[in-house]
Amino acid sequence: MQVGTPGSRFPSRRVAALLDDDRREDLVTDTGGWGPWINGGGWLKIGGTPVDFLYRDIGRVSKVIEQCLAGNITIDYQPGHPHGFVNSIYMAEIALCQALWDPGGAIGRLKSKTDPYPPVFQRAVIQKFFWEAGFSLENGYKGIYKADMAYVAGCCFRSSACLHQVLFAINEAFLMNEKEAAAIADTLPDAPSGYAFRINDIFARIGVDPDETKKALELLRELLDETEQLIKAKAFLK
Repeated sequence: MQVGTPGSRFPSRRVAALLDDDRREDLVTDTGGWGPWINGGGWLKIGGTPVDFLYRDIGRVSKVIEQCLAGNITIDYQPGHPHGFVNSIYMAEIALCQALWDPGGAIGRLKSKTDPYPPVFQRAVIQKFFWEAGFSLENGYKGIYKADMAYVAGCCFRSSACLHQVLFAINEAFLMNEKEAAAIADTLPDAPSGYAFRINDIFARIGVDPDETKKALELLRELLDETEQLIKAKAFLK
């Protein structure tokens, strides 16, 4: 990941070509090429491993982290992020990244704001996404009676994606994005038993059989209920 200000001139294309196994040119976009949140970038292959080369506006990252610390969690439409781009992704990137070059110490200063895990942020994530997890699940039932499995699957995806957010927050862990979130949540100390397997089983049941689809929603309801017990045990809900 490459971090800087919007007006700064990164030698992005030259650096990307030097890093790429095949020395391909024009691998990365101009700044802003992928919208206001992703900013731009490209896909490289380094040592045979696919690597995302992404831009970030350090000024905006700093501002968004302050929003998160104040409990202001937002989510925006973004291609490549089926649940949406949650602003706390920026905080997760800063918290989890290993800076390879930070001569001004900007990354280090932002990193210090993420440790210890911010309690206001934690509570805001849990309250926002646990509510949506239940709301999306209830909407999913409407699709069963209309034989609209795409709608049911979409509601279940949003519900499960929200559950991932809640479980990470309960465990004071930062969620980077949706990919492999269920598997990572399964490794956290406080999570429903067999979480990832149960999530996959839920989606495997959604289909033309209305009874199996209804069973999928019932199984998702069980995960919500177990997660609610974890929340109450830590006094996040009263």
